Amino acid sequence: MSKYMEIEIKLVPAYGSGGLTGRFPNLVKLLKNHGYDRVVEKEPSLYELVDVLTRIRNDPAIDQSAKRAILNMHDSIQKVRDEAREHLLGRRLNELDQSLYRLEDLFNDLEQEFGW
Repeated sequence: MSKYMEIEIKLVPAYGSGGLTGRFPNLVKLLKNHGYDRVVEKEPSLYELVDVLTRIRNDPAIDQSAKRAILNMHDSIQKVRDEAREHLLGRRLNELDQSLYRLEDLFNDLEQEFGW
């Protein structure tokens, strides 16, 4: 390891011109409706959003019907994120890429499940 330099690998969001709101309007609506405005403003990556889904799942102030899609999909989403974390920490970038594709697919499914 270098004495004066380090290797940095980080995941950054890339939602396109519409941002998080344009890509996941139903999720953003849920976040805003339940006081998660700072999350929407920050526009975290999907990888980081998994922890937000966990907070929502455990938030007693949010009605079960509003978070039903999260309750149904949370375990699958968290499992893929944890897998991605292992690949990230192990610097296995090809495997990380595949896990991130699966995470994106799960978030797309979640967005459709909200179906408002």
